[in-house]
Amino acid sequence: MVEDDELYKHAMKRIDELVEEVFQICDEVADENHYEREWVLDRFRARFSAAKRKSKK
Repeated sequence: MVEDDELYKHAMKRIDELVEEVFQICDEVADENHYEREWVLDRFRARFSAAKRKSKK
């Protein structure tokens, strides 16, 4: 059980890092292209959701 807890904690830490990485990339895209950050994040969410639905098929 302890090993499962450690695996879970490690996975959640990596997911948090991934989220931060995505935010940084979205910020860079917004800055480089003079887009609003929220617009980029909204487009990312929409594309991510569509890709997620598509991958389930």
